[in-house]
Amino acid sequence: MNRKRFSFIGIMLLVFLMMLSACGNQEKNTVSGNQEQTKMEEKATRTFKMANGKEVEIPTHPKRVVMPYEFLGNALALGVKPIAVTNPLMKNPYITENQMKGIENVGNPISLEKVTELNPDLIIVYLEDQYEQLSKIAPTVVIPFGHYKGIQEEIRVFGDVLGKKEEAEKWIKQFDEKATAAREKLQGVIGKNETVGIYELSGKDFVVFGANFGRAGQIIYNALQLTPPEKTKKEVIEGPQQWKPISLEALPDYEADHMFWTVYRTEGTDQIEKDMKNSAIWKNLKAIKNNHFYEMKLEDVWFTDAISLEHQLDLVVDTLLSHNKK
Repeated sequence: MNRKRFSFIGIMLLVFLMMLSACGNQEKNTVSGNQEQTKMEEKATRTFKMANGKEVEIPTHPKRVVMPYEFLGNALALGVKPIAVTNPLMKNPYITENQMKGIENVGNPISLEKVTELNPDLIIVYLEDQYEQLSKIAPTVVIPFGHYKGIQEEIRVFGDVLGKKEEAEKWIKQFDEKATAAREKLQGVIGKNETVGIYELSGKDFVVFGANFGRAGQIIYNALQLTPPEKTKKEVIEGPQQWKPISLEALPDYEADHMFWTVYRTEGTDQIEKDMKNSAIWKNLKAIKNNHFYEMKLEDVWFTDAISLEHQLDLVVDTLLSHNKK
């Protein structure tokens, strides 16, 4: 009786050990299979058609991206941290030091040697003349600055290039919702027939800006849907480029009821600005006489990336509300 009992126990123990071994092998095979799948996905490529019509083979899921600093906010908004960016002309006030940690600087102009050392799997540029040399290092995509009609189009392109299409659509949805809420806040603050213009003293030149060249144009004209002066609409927003230099004497032809103003300072700019603001032309502008003049810090409205535009939406709305209290 005892022998039969011990024999039964032995058989059951052997079966248990065999099952345990089988489970272990299955788990190993699953882990091994997942690793192989990950490696295949990392090596996967696809064809991307650039704005210039050329096609380029790029990684389906890039991991080591080098890009212009001006586009950094687009990548971060999609949850992508590039390994390197170009040296900025101006620092983005909306990108934190913590977000910049671990991101290399490849200079401006770009150091080909530094880029090569970093071994990127994707390079993004916005100038055509950078493409030829950089494309010899890694797959390179040209995304022209200001080419797309607004941030929604641009972030979709970045979502496509970076393998983050779903994240791009989520960002667009929340940004559009935020813009809708912002327009509701401004109900009754800006009159239906009132116009809003964007102007800058850039060095020694006076410039009018449109909807897609920084200075919060995308916020003012696209997100908030405020009305530009007629000449600005026809000659700048609907024109060949989104900015136009004009003379001080021509300013009354482009004047708006509400005037956003920035200064790009170089040698002699301070005196030019002083003389201009003391001129009869300036003092007779509607925005000046009605205290609808809003001077903005250049760095706050310089960038057009996704993160910057989120902050600029709050900035523009707060500026208009604080200056037009009833």
